[in-house]
Amino acid sequence: MSALRVINPGAIGACVLGLFLCAVAGAVEVADLKGFEQLFGRYAPGGDCGREPRVVVDVTGFTFEVAGARDKATRPEYAASYGGQSYDGVAKWFFPFRNANGYPILLAFNDGEKPGVLGVTAHDEGWKGGPKLAARHQALVNGSPYTKCR
Repeated sequence: MSALRVINPGAIGACVLGLFLCAVAGAVEVADLKGFEQLFGRYAPGGDCGREPRVVVDVTGFTFEVAGARDKATRPEYAASYGGQSYDGVAKWFFPFRNANGYPILLAFNDGEKPGVLGVTAHDEGWKGGPKLAARHQALVNGSPYTKCR
């Protein structure tokens, strides 16, 4: 007698959907940055706003200044649970952009538990053997860490 069991395809679909929802539940699109006023300001390498790349944070979102060009992210995703369920530090994480590969970069405010420090890292792109980061995103990663301008 065979030990083969028939699994209900509807149950498999429900499990897959549940896993998908758990994976994306940690990031929530925000319409603006109200409530994150402590992050507002201008950030640059070494806190020198005469240098690029620069990141400007205000209630409308993030503005990235790279090689004289500006790029605005107005519907970022706040990764509220990025630090894990028991995280109680001061860091705040955002995905400013989404594309076909996912989230190319991650912004970590108060990076390393240091207020005023912004870390920018590659996330779903820019890893060995994977999709390359766009030049503007690579420039932001290369300029990291940033500090609030003096």
